[in-house]
Formats: sequence, C-alpha cells, structure tokens
Amino acid sequence: MSQQYGPPQNQYQQPVQPPQHQGGWGPGPGYPAHYRPGGRKNRRTQWIVIVGAVLAVVLIATGAVLLVTSGKKDNPAAPVAGATLTPAPVGTMYTPPAPSPTETQITKGPYDKGVEIGGGVWFTPAKGWIKDPDTTRSGHSYLLPEPGRPGAIDGYFWIRQTKLMGAKQFAEHLVDVESNNLDHVVIGKGSFRPCPNKALKLCYATNYSAVVPVKGKKPVVFSGFVQAFEDHTGQTTATDAALQREVWPKRKQEILNMNGTLVRSF
Repeated sequence: MSQQYGPPQNQYQQPVQPPQHQGGWGPGPGYPAHYRPGGRKNRRTQWIVIVGAVLAVVLIATGAVLLVTSGKKDNPAAPVAGATLTPAPVGTMYTPPAPSPTETQITKGPYDKGVEIGGGVWFTPAKGWIKDPDTTRSGHSYLLPEPGRPGAIDGYFWIRQTKLMGAKQFAEHLVDVESNNLDHVVIGKGSFRPCPNKALKLCYATNYSAVVPVKGKKPVVFSGFVQAFEDHTGQTTATDAALQREVWPKRKQEILNMNGTLVRSF
C-alpha cells in the first residue's frame, strides 16, 4: 500500500493553536498561508474589474471615433471622368429650351437681276425707262420720258412693298391713292388671279383709267393697272403701272415684261 500522509497511527500530537489576533479575523484551520477565506470571490471581483476596465477603454475609444466622425462632414467625392453631372428630367416637368428665332436667309437666285427691291425681289427696267429723280417717293419708281417735252412722261412703273396689308387690300389702297389727283377715274373690277410663282401665296389685280389735267394744254388720258403679290413670308409687293392712251398699244409690252422680271425673282 502507498504511504498515507498524516500523523503516525496510535500517536497523539498536540494541535498547534494559532496565534490570536486582536480585533481581526485570522485564517481558518487547514487553509494554506497564501489563501484566505473568500479568495475565490476576490478573484472573480478582480476579473470583473479587469473586464470592466477593458470595456470602458473600448467604449471611450468608440465614443471618441463617433465624436470625431459626427462632428466633421464628409467632403463630396470628386466626379469621375465620364460621369454625368446633369440630373435626368423628371416626368413632364422638364421643358427643353426653345431655340432662338433666326431670320430667314435670303440668297440671290438666277432671276435676281437689275434693281433690288427688297426681301429677295428684283426687277429689270426696260430700255428707255429712267429712275425717278424724285427721291421723296416711297418704293422704286421708273419713268418713261415723253419725247420732245422736257419734264413730261409717257408712263411710269412704280413698285412698293408692305407687311401691313394683304394682296387685295394693298392693290385697292394704291388705286385709291393714285386716283386722288386725277379726273374721270374709272376703276375696273379687281379679282384674285392664279399666281405664276410657287413662292407666292395670293395674287390680286385690278385696272383703271383716268384723266390727268395739264394747265394750258390738252388733258392727258392714262390707262394702267395694279398687281399685288403676297408671298409666304407675309410680305406684299405691288406694281403700279400706267401709260398715256396714245402710246399704250406700242409700249404696254414693256411694262408687262418688267412685271414679269419681278414675278420670276420671288
């Protein structure tokens, strides 16, 4: 058998009395000198203190991080190349910008020859017709001088433009203005005519005859016509032409030709 620890059998040993401590608790019987009652509880308390201290350190560190990150706003990230900075339109609330209005570009065509009237319209004066020296008249006026009578004319060809009146209204207005200083005015029945150019929207024509009083001489009888051409831009161009009755059969083709050069230039 193995040897048992303890005092020898059948021998009596006087137990040793522990010293008495005044005013305190000493160690109990049988405990080693390094161990005290309640030591297990003390170790558990030590672990709680250690764990609590570690947890406090972690919480303090976490709070510091939160304090730093919450007190400072993040700067927005710089846009990456290729990324769009324009927000997409939302539903029907997006209205694209309207293009700026542009003025119609007028170019010179193959029939734009002679005298430029304006708005892309031209005409070619017939041979023998001269520019009216009176610059106070509006538009463009050309005269046919009467041979042998300085200052007298056999006819005139007058071109005027407006955007305030249509073809019919402008033609009738010109006939009315022309007849103010004439005698025995007879105005024919005006009517719309087929337009000879697709660039024209409306074409209107009328004719008239009148007597021009001449002081100390025989009155001069004139026959003439007014044609008005309204194009698709809203501009109306009118020709007002007249000839003395005596030269009408011979020279009327000249004013018809001048009128034709103007119509072709639209």
